[in-house]
Amino acid sequence: AVMFKKSSYKNVFVHGMIFDYQGTKMSKSLGNIISPYEVIDKYSADILRYYLCQVNAGENIKFSWEDIKAKQRNLIILANIANYIFDLEKQRIKKRGELGIEEKWILSKHNSTLKKVTELFESYRLDETIGEIESLYITLSRDYIKFVREKANEERIVLETIKEIYLGILKMFCTICPFTTEQIWQELKKDKIVKEESIHLSNWPKYDNKKIDKKLESEFNFVMNIIEKGLAEREKAGIGLKWPLAYAKVVIDNRIFGKEYFPKEYENIIKRQLNLKKIELKKKDNANIEVELDFTLTPELEAEGFAREITRRVQAERKRKGLERKDIIDLKLSADSKLKKILEPMIDFIKERTGSREVIITDKKPKNAVSFKIREREVSISF
Repeated sequence: AVMFKKSSYKNVFVHGMIFDYQGTKMSKSLGNIISPYEVIDKYSADILRYYLCQVNAGENIKFSWEDIKAKQRNLIILANIANYIFDLEKQRIKKRGELGIEEKWILSKHNSTLKKVTELFESYRLDETIGEIESLYITLSRDYIKFVREKANEERIVLETIKEIYLGILKMFCTICPFTTEQIWQELKKDKIVKEESIHLSNWPKYDNKKIDKKLESEFNFVMNIIEKGLAEREKAGIGLKWPLAYAKVVIDNRIFGKEYFPKEYENIIKRQLNLKKIELKKKDNANIEVELDFTLTPELEAEGFAREITRRVQAERKRKGLERKDIIDLKLSADSKLKKILEPMIDFIKERTGSREVIITDKKPKNAVSFKIREREVSISF
């Protein structure tokens, strides 16, 4: 720098001192020193980078093992999206389908994030990029994939959307977690999902302003708040999501969509995510979101609830045995006489959702059956 009479660098990004979780300076005499190698050996170099890079420039760090563990859980979510992509690829879904409102929303959020993260990096505000990228891949996993779970098995548009967004996320995030993203990239390369030899040899992703719809993103946040409140009510009542409910009363502020209008697509999303048959919507001035669920269980709803629980168990068993979606089974169910009577009208429902050619319900336990309890009633399955 002295020789050439100019600075060695244009910008420097550093954090402050690292304290223990109580905010005390680390020292040998206090015995509260934590070596970086301890974190690397227990968790990985990437998780240490992930944790430290999110600290604002110049600020001190109160080291927390719980925060380290939270970063590890988030990386597991990131890796599991790749597993979901591999599962969908195996299905060889032929029908492409069209962009639905869910795809338009998540693609808008993706391009909004790309734009913001690009601007933040160019402004050397790398600590602010991590929360944006993290929020995107957690939303992709916990929200979008849940919204389109049934559609994903029928239309390739879901797989194409997830891949587009996921590759963009990996390219952004490789600046923070280079080893984890490279490992995932190599797995994607084996399945011919990506071409570049390394993620670090790929181009930085470009955002598309035409796909950004801030109004749509805002409306989806509102819808997700309704779903969150509904799920909280279910949890409070101890009613699992597999059990359908007759209806919900939902109160919202009429300024969100206008006094008369509420998009049917949003109503359908709420119904699917809360497993409702009907929504009774009320609009009020300056209202907070209110969700009141009807927990009255009719015989029809009870039958569907049992059928949904059984199909979930059958699907888990199919997966455990390595069966694919196209594989057809003959399913045998055993249940007591009362439950057998409840389930008989749901045979076609169970057939369709378990890939069964035939469903036989008996009160005799089949050989080599898998047994479990649903609401204190024993059920056995075999196929």
